[in-house]
Amino acid sequence: MAPARLAERNVRPARAGSEVDDDVVDFDGFASASEDERSEGSEDDVAAGNDQGDDEVLSGDDVDAEAQISSVSFGALKKAQDAIVKKRKRGSDTTAEQDEKLEALRARLRQMKQSKERSTPSHPDQQSSKKRKSTTAATNMTTSQDVNSDSDSAPSEVGATKSRSSKHAPVSKSSRYQVTRKRNVVDVPKRVTRDPRFDAFNQNSSDPGNAAKAYSFLRDYQKDEIAELKAAVKQAKTEEDKETLKRKLISMQNRLKTEDAKEREQNVLRQHRKEEKQRVEQGKQPYFLKRKEVKDRALVEKFKDMKGKDREKLIERRRRKEGQREKKMMPEARRVGD
Repeated sequence: MAPARLAERNVRPARAGSEVDDDVVDFDGFASASEDERSEGSEDDVAAGNDQGDDEVLSGDDVDAEAQISSVSFGALKKAQDAIVKKRKRGSDTTAEQDEKLEALRARLRQMKQSKERSTPSHPDQQSSKKRKSTTAATNMTTSQDVNSDSDSAPSEVGATKSRSSKHAPVSKSSRYQVTRKRNVVDVPKRVTRDPRFDAFNQNSSDPGNAAKAYSFLRDYQKDEIAELKAAVKQAKTEEDKETLKRKLISMQNRLKTEDAKEREQNVLRQHRKEEKQRVEQGKQPYFLKRKEVKDRALVEKFKDMKGKDREKLIERRRRKEGQREKKMMPEARRVGD
């Protein structure tokens, strides 16, 4: 009786479906170890005889089970648990709901495609490209649904989307970025400095001479600096210092000459406007001076204000300059044969 009882107790009912195969794969080492121990235990019981009772058999089974469990590693138990959880999720009712949603989405895409084709007839190449795009979108949706179904995340995490539901919805920002500690409790108005010399009501853009009149005192400062530079050139000890001071002196003198030339041109324009205003009052047409005419009249005024010697020097300098220009324009000398 003892061997028959042991055989009956050691036999376990087989599981249905793919669970049996997975269990066998996960517990290969465990099954082989259990079979060896059971065979050894049965042989010992047969050798011992039929004197042991049912209580001794039960105690031997408990010891064998504890030994088997102690020999199994935690990694094998974890793999078995994960496999069982995945099987339960695959066999749940969520797949049916996901299939229904996917089918509804495909039907909606087909309906939109048909409505667009009816409303706007497009080129055959464009139609083929649209077909490929719709097929790619449906494939991507199917892949995402399969990945979500196989994942171990909760249903709320699976259904969450990263994009906004509508373009009018508020923009969502990640919580990983730290919020600034700066807070504007009271809005203080920004202090703006103002220079009354450059205000709009003090400026008259129609007359450019206003700024020159307002800053005419700078010309006096420049004249004083020129006088100081002339004295410094005479007192310079080294040639380098003397050359540096001379260059600075010539630069300031040329700047004053340029300003004087501009002032003469402005005076010529003012005088011409006054004369033309009187002619317009008499019923005549106004005449506007050209740039070259303004320069010529300003040069005449310059000669009138100059002294005799200065005028002669300037005329001689201009004559030499014109002569050099004429020589450059003349053709080169030709060799004449003997």
